[in-house]
Amino acid sequence: MPTPAFRFEQHGRGWMAYPTHHSFLWLFYKAPLLQYRLGLGPLLHRFFRMLVLTTRGRKSGRPRYTMLEHTWHNGRAYIAPGWGDRTLWYRNILVDPRVTVQRGGPAFGAVAVRVTDNAELADLYRVMAGKSPVWKQYLDSWGIVDTLDDYLAKKERLVVLRLDRTSDVHLPPLRRDLIWLWPLVAVALIAWTLLR
Repeated sequence: MPTPAFRFEQHGRGWMAYPTHHSFLWLFYKAPLLQYRLGLGPLLHRFFRMLVLTTRGRKSGRPRYTMLEHTWHNGRAYIAPGWGDRTLWYRNILVDPRVTVQRGGPAFGAVAVRVTDNAELADLYRVMAGKSPVWKQYLDSWGIVDTLDDYLAKKERLVVLRLDRTSDVHLPPLRRDLIWLWPLVAVALIAWTLLR
């Protein structure tokens, strides 16, 4: 019987620890979606390089929204699931790679394609290296030294996805449906100030 291929297990520490449904980190990762719904999407995109990715739930078939850090390079968005195949949105993409992307302008449809070409990965490494505050922790969690040679030598451990634009939007984009809360907050603050 053939020996199974070696499969690297990610080291989960600190920010790269896989969040459970009961952990503080889970709430931390979901907070940007609420901020987007409150109308703060342009700020998230401009200052934190965030986009909203809509995938189709692999079991429910319903739209699933995730806010992700991304790299924009040569007119395309690149994303990476921080926890590899444990990442829920990536599991959805494995079933249906058609997604909807929102990154500061109108939503657009795309197909997620895994990047495996060494030249494209090397180009991306030069653009991405050190840009994220968790870059080194991310590579360390996958047992990769922060050098181009090691990054390419261990590329099978990482998943880097390129979002290739399509002509139509496959899934409904996330709506900014909580903007109406801002006037209520303003009225409450004014009332609190006047009643003090």
